[in-house]
Amino acid sequence: MNRRSIEDQPAPARRADARRSRGAIVAAAARELKGGRRLSARQLAAAAQVSRSTVYRHFASEDDLLRGVGEATLEAARAAIRRTLEEERPLFAALRGLVNRLVEVGDEHPFDAVAQVVAGDAVDEVAHELLPLAERLGRAADLAPAPPPEWVRTAAGHLVEACLGLGSREHDSSAAAESFFHAITDPLDRGLVLLDPEGRLISFNSPARQALIPGAEAVEAGKPLTVPTVEMMYEEGSACPPDAYPLRLAVQAGEDVVGAVRGHRSPSGDLRWFSIDVRLLRRTDAPYGVVGIYSDVTEHRRAELSYLRPPGELARASPVPLDVARALDEVPAPLLPEQIIAEAMRLVGVPVALYVVDIDGSHLLRLAGAEHFPARLRAPLALGPELAEDGIPELRARLEGELPGVAMVPMWLRGRALGLLLALRVPEERLLELARQAAAAIELAGGYTDVIDGARRRKEMNPAAEIQQSLLPPRITRLGAGEVGGSVLPSYDVGGDWFDYVENRDGAWIAIADAAGKGPVAGGLGSVALAALRAARRNESTLEEAAQTINETIHAMEMPEFFVTAVLARWEAVYSVFSWVNCGHPPPLLCRSDGTVEELSSQPALPLGLLDLKQRFRRSQRRLEAGDRVVLYSDGISMRPTREGRFGREGIAEAIKSAPRASATATARAIQEAVVNASSEELRDDAAVVVLAPFPPD
Repeated sequence: MNRRSIEDQPAPARRADARRSRGAIVAAAARELKGGRRLSARQLAAAAQVSRSTVYRHFASEDDLLRGVGEATLEAARAAIRRTLEEERPLFAALRGLVNRLVEVGDEHPFDAVAQVVAGDAVDEVAHELLPLAERLGRAADLAPAPPPEWVRTAAGHLVEACLGLGSREHDSSAAAESFFHAITDPLDRGLVLLDPEGRLISFNSPARQALIPGAEAVEAGKPLTVPTVEMMYEEGSACPPDAYPLRLAVQAGEDVVGAVRGHRSPSGDLRWFSIDVRLLRRTDAPYGVVGIYSDVTEHRRAELSYLRPPGELARASPVPLDVARALDEVPAPLLPEQIIAEAMRLVGVPVALYVVDIDGSHLLRLAGAEHFPARLRAPLALGPELAEDGIPELRARLEGELPGVAMVPMWLRGRALGLLLALRVPEERLLELARQAAAAIELAGGYTDVIDGARRRKEMNPAAEIQQSLLPPRITRLGAGEVGGSVLPSYDVGGDWFDYVENRDGAWIAIADAAGKGPVAGGLGSVALAALRAARRNESTLEEAAQTINETIHAMEMPEFFVTAVLARWEAVYSVFSWVNCGHPPPLLCRSDGTVEELSSQPALPLGLLDLKQRFRRSQRRLEAGDRVVLYSDGISMRPTREGRFGREGIAEAIKSAPRASATATARAIQEAVVNASSEELRDDAAVVVLAPFPPD
C-alpha cells in the first residue's frame, strides 16, 4: 500500500491500522525479549510485517518500545483482574485464579525485562482494582485494625509485580503460581502481624496479639511493636535479649528471619513456644512493610518424650553370646580382640577374622584372627575409622569379588560399624548378635589399651595429628531422628582443625574449628579451644556464652599470634531449628532437597582470641525442612588448589550433588573424595567437613 492510498483512507481506518501495527510491533518485541534476544528494528519490522520506518514512527527509542511492552503487560494484567472479580468466586478460589492468570500474563509478556521502565504508579493503578479482593483477604486473616487503604494498594501492586515476575522467570509457571498461592494463604491461620519499615504496628490478628501482648485489650496502630511484653527465651531455655528478638532483628538488619524459635512466658506463668518467620515486604528494593508469621509449636515439645521406651522393653529375651561387662572385667584389654575371635569360632566352627578401619577410611586392617585372611583390604567407602550403613552394600559386593564365599558381618554401634567380622562359608545371621556385642566391647576397651587404636594406623602419625585424633568424636552418629557425619583429612599430618558434636537434653551441639598455624602448636592450642567449648557446654552455657568462654580462654594464654576460627551451632530437632554463631569461619552451606546450595550468612564476628576480649556474639537461626542438609567445612577444603584455581564453594556444591545418597555420611564422603581428587598434589592443610542431615532418607 503506498503513501497516497493510506492518506486516502478515512481517519478511523488509519487509526485502526496504526493500532494494529503498534500491537504487532509490541507483540514481536515481547517475543524477542522472552527469547533473551536484543531488540533490532530490522527483526521487529520483519516479525510484525511492517516497515522499519513504521517501527521508528511508533517507538523513537528502545526505552519507548520497552514502555510499550510494559503498557501491554499491564493492560493484560488489568483484564485478568477484571475477569477474576467478575466471576464472584469464594475467596481462595478467586485468589488462586487471580495468581494463575497474572503468572500466565507474565509468562506471555517479559515483565522482568521491562520492569525498570514501568512506573510504579502505573502498576498501582492496575492494582487498585484488587482492593475489594484485598479487603476480603484481610477479613479472612482477622486483621485489626484494618490496614490503611494506601498500604493495601502498595501491597496489591507488589502482588501484581511478583506474579508477573514469576511468569517471566520460571520455566514451570503453573508450579510457580501454585507455590506462590500457598505462600500467601498458608500463613492465614497462624499469628500475623504487619509492621511498617520502622517497626510500628499496622495491624495484627488475634493469635499474634496473644503472642505479643497477652492480656492487653488494645494497641494503637503506629506504636512500636518489635518486642513482646513477655519474658522471652531461646529454644534451649536461655533468656533471649530484646535485640535478638526476630521482629527487631529483621527491622534493624533489613533482612528476613526464617524459622526462629522463641518461648513466651506470660505474666500468669503460661509458657508458649513459637516458630517465627519475619519477611520484609519490598518493592524496587525499598521496604514498605514487615510481616511476622507466628506458628504455635508448644505441643511439639512433647515429641521429646516419644524417645523413651516403656520399662522392660529393653530387656533381652535370650542370652547374649558375649557378656560385655564380664569380658571387660575378666579379659585384659589388649587380648579382647582375640577373645572375640575365640567366641566367634566357638559359634560357627570356621576361621574368623576381625577387621578395623584405618583412620583415613581407606583400608580394612586385620586386628585379630586367622592369618590366611589378608592383612589389609581396600575400603574407600569409610568415613574415618567408621563404616556408614549406606556404604555397606557396595563394600559387601567388593569383598565378595575379592574373597568369594566369605561372610561379612558389620560390628554396629549407634548407627555406624566400628569394624567387620569375616568368616568362611557360614550364614551371617549366626554372627550378628556377637558382632553387636563385640562393637560395644571394642569401643569401651579402647580406653584401656593402645592395641585397638594402634591397629587403625597404617603408618606413623606425627604428634599434632595424634592430638587431633584424640579430640575427635565418632565420625558417624545419630542426633535424635537425624544423623551427622564428619571427617578430617589428612589424618596422619598437620593437626589444626577439629570438629565436635554431642546430644544433650536441650538439643544437639555441633562445632567445627580451625586453629591458626601448623603442627603440634596448632594441635595443642586447638585442644585448649575445644576444652573451653566443652566446659561451657557442660556448664549449660548458651551459644553466645560458649563463644565468649573460648574467646576469653585463648586471650588468657597471652599468645597474640594465635586465634581460632569456628562455627558453633545447635540443632533443636523438636522445632527443626538450626542455630549458629560464626567466628571468622567459612559460613555453613545449606543444601535443599531440590539440589540448590545456599550460603548461611550471619552477622560477622572476629576469630576467637583475636583483638577484642569482650567482643559480642549473636546467633543466627534457620528452620530446616525435609531433605535439607547443612555442611560445615574448613578452609582446607575451600582453598584446596585445583587446575582451575581453588576448590571453593562451587566445588563443594558439585560434590554434594554427586553424592549417591542424601545421607550425611554419603555427602561427607563425596566432599572428602572430591577434595582429594581435585589435585594430584597432597593436601597441605587439614580438610575438615561435618554434615548434618536432620531428616535422613529412608
